[in-house]
Amino acid sequence: MSAKILSAGDYIASRCSKCKDSTNHTIVAMVGEKVVKVECNTCGSIHNHRAEKEKKPAKSRATATGGKTRTSASASKTKREWDELLENAKPEEATPYSMQTPMKEGMLILHPTFGLGQIVGTTKPNKMDVRFQSGVKLLRCTLA
Repeated sequence: MSAKILSAGDYIASRCSKCKDSTNHTIVAMVGEKVVKVECNTCGSIHNHRAEKEKKPAKSRATATGGKTRTSASASKTKREWDELLENAKPEEATPYSMQTPMKEGMLILHPTFGLGQIVGTTKPNKMDVRFQSGVKLLRCTLA
């Protein structure tokens, strides 16, 4: 199967210099078969074509301690903290999560997506860090 030959007026994905994101563009100018200028369909800016870069999978680096990768070390820490929380928690006493419910550090909450969690810190005026099984999440709240 052959690739479609592009021409002016066709659509192409390009990295927009104004939007700072890869968005759909309309081809404005070409030199031979090479796309040179494009117009962003989101913001309307005209700029040089910047092809999307293929994302390479991130390489995990081994730490100095026994060759464990950083991801496995942080994953084991998260699992250890979660296990400690479950030992002391009473899930039946968890407060259902709501942005209008007054929250304070140490409370157990029940989130509809993330499940059981414990508030580990609050930030004024209306944010809290909650430890869930999948990790710590920043959520909106009303502070008590």
